[in-house]
Amino acid sequence: MENSIPAHSASRSALLAGQIKRDWWWVTISLIVFTAALSLLRFELSLERLDFTFYDFQASNAFEYHRPKNTVLIIIDDKSINEVGYWPWRRSEYAALIERLHLAKAVGLDIIFHDKNPFYSADDVQLAYAMEAHGRVVLPTAISADQSRIHKPLNILLESARSTGFINAYPDKDGVVRRAHLFFSLPEEPLHLHFTLAMLLAGGDEGILKQSLQHPLGSTRLIPFLGPPGHFESYAFSDVIQGNIPPSVFKDRYVLVGAWSSGLGDFYPTPLSSAKQTSMSGVEILANQLENTILNNWIRTGSPLINVFFSIIPVLFICFILRHLTPRRAILSTCLVLIIIFIGNWFFLHILSLWIPPTAGLIGTVLAYPIWYWRSQETVLRFINNEISQMREQDPELRQALAGRTAPNTLPARLSHLHKAIELLREAQQRKEETLRFISHDMRSPQNSILALVKMQRQNELTLSLDQLLTHVENYASTTLELVDDFMDLARVEAMELEMEPMYLNDLLVEICDDAWVRAQAKQITVVFDEPEQGVWVNVAPSLFKRALSNLIDNAIKYSSNQTQVTCLVKNKENHVQIVIQDQGWGIPKVDLPYIFQPFKRAHATKTDGPKGSGLGLAFVHAVILRHFGEIRVNSKENVGTRFIIQLPVIPEPGSKHH
Repeated sequence: MENSIPAHSASRSALLAGQIKRDWWWVTISLIVFTAALSLLRFELSLERLDFTFYDFQASNAFEYHRPKNTVLIIIDDKSINEVGYWPWRRSEYAALIERLHLAKAVGLDIIFHDKNPFYSADDVQLAYAMEAHGRVVLPTAISADQSRIHKPLNILLESARSTGFINAYPDKDGVVRRAHLFFSLPEEPLHLHFTLAMLLAGGDEGILKQSLQHPLGSTRLIPFLGPPGHFESYAFSDVIQGNIPPSVFKDRYVLVGAWSSGLGDFYPTPLSSAKQTSMSGVEILANQLENTILNNWIRTGSPLINVFFSIIPVLFICFILRHLTPRRAILSTCLVLIIIFIGNWFFLHILSLWIPPTAGLIGTVLAYPIWYWRSQETVLRFINNEISQMREQDPELRQALAGRTAPNTLPARLSHLHKAIELLREAQQRKEETLRFISHDMRSPQNSILALVKMQRQNELTLSLDQLLTHVENYASTTLELVDDFMDLARVEAMELEMEPMYLNDLLVEICDDAWVRAQAKQITVVFDEPEQGVWVNVAPSLFKRALSNLIDNAIKYSSNQTQVTCLVKNKENHVQIVIQDQGWGIPKVDLPYIFQPFKRAHATKTDGPKGSGLGLAFVHAVILRHFGEIRVNSKENVGTRFIIQLPVIPEPGSKHH
């Protein structure tokens, strides 16, 4: 028995470990497939909005921003409005501006001159002449929403411009400008360039232009904004035309002219401006695109397969961690992996200029912890339920002890249930071992004494008369029968069906005390029964209950010194009655009190002059009281005495109106 339980546990533990391993593979593969699907279907599942949020946060947290050197802005601000005059200005003002920018590499006017001014028609000719004289001026166009038409400036101006390009901004679904569209293929024009590419054409940087058109990223790029709004070198329109800014400032630089004043021009939120709830002017967005085109500084986006790869890597890593770490360390590791994803995402964006959408990987990583522990907990719960079921099938006593108990739903409750089953199983095993020890030692000892006595008598080693020999044999045989009777009585009371009947407790106790009088007189012990004035009725099995109380009084007499007193009290409570049996005897040692009702446990067993016994008497009493739906407690102090307190439910007197 001792060897079979560990072997059984080892095999069951191996089965549990194997099932958990299979669950781990199931969870890992499921999470990888789920994360890959999220990555591939992020547009359809609207996960792109979350990716936008992460992108804006990462983009706005660069260590440093580069100061643009190739591009300078001339802005139409409030100061210029006050000094030049009411808007819109005459086109002669722009002609004057262009004349002062003769050293610029190219000049881009972020203003669409699509209609004539009837009051100053000569101004269009003056502006066209200034543009033609400069030779490197770019005018904007606008593409219709359905991309079927191109809105161009006046023909007289269009013929004088070096090139034209569209200035349309295409925000993402959340209204934030993050991307640049550098060219389109339109019905009117097979290759219509963006305004920034038209600036490169006008400035003579055809190599950069060709490289941009043949770039593997295609026409759409993520813009690495070089700084927050106001980051570019800017000059007021009025200061330039008034000669306050020397022309050498603009030498060999791209100059963009656009509206900056409140109420004029177009403003858009960007990843950098959205963090401060301020928008960036359209001309500054053009400047960012132009500067990044010159530097070939674009943020690359990963292919779908690359995005899937980088999304499942953290999920695979966290699944590996979850299998080998405790729950506390696993949750800390999960948080650490999430932090690493953020840091790695920032590193890819700012150091490698590569954007990997993190949302799919984050969701897969966050879900790994609860899914794994849900799955492993379910496996453990099933294992525990199977263990309890097998224990019930293998051990009848355990099945009876757990009868009526249903398996709880939570893991702690089921573990407690399993622990209770194991405890009951150990108690049953301990009882079996104690029974074997009782049979092999206590019951064999009198028989061995009889055999030894007979052998010595035959070999003339003893000089006992026949009557003396028979007396000894009779005593040993009586001891054996007494042990057998005690053992069978305990086994019977734990298993048998009790036939209950109403009994008048007062008369029953009087009878028990009277029966003990003869045994008490031998030691000059007084047995006192303090009978209550009001009678008490209880529902008991008469013979068993009477024997249990007799055992307690007999023990009180056996373990008391001469000329002491044994007292029996009855205390009638509201719904129950207490029977108190108290002596003035040896008392029970403190170390023995927790085990005094267990079979084969005896106090004072080592005393040579102590009473003999099997250690089954108090176990019998305890079993009888429990079968009567009562409880028994003991208080004792060495050399002072012992008090047993029995509590039983009371019943109405038979024949009364409450019966």
